[in-house]
Amino acid sequence: PTCSAKHVPGFVSEFDKIKAKGVDTVACISVNDAFVMGAWGKDQKAGEKVMMLGDGNGEFTQAMGLSMDGSKFGLGTRSQRYAMIVQDGVIKDLFVEKPGAFEVSAAENVLKHL
Repeated sequence: PTCSAKHVPGFVSEFDKIKAKGVDTVACISVNDAFVMGAWGKDQKAGEKVMMLGDGNGEFTQAMGLSMDGSKFGLGTRSQRYAMIVQDGVIKDLFVEKPGAFEVSAAENVLKHL
């Protein structure tokens, strides 16, 4: 899937450039439990670069209005693909992908907005 093939790897590979722009934390949140996120982080070689956060019940995702129904793919409730820039606890930019797309939430696009 795009998340594992492009999205997370992009933030891992662009980490140094992102940090150089003054970013304190790069995080990935997914509607999964902490154990899945830990294993996914190891698979992605996220290490200390990308903090892998589990939104086990999807509560954060739902509160953000970013839930999607992946039932037809056997996935249940999931999150839309997005990236956000948060400054001092306030969302500065939110880049939400159209279904099936991978453009605006890519690390390269986020870098342009930092």
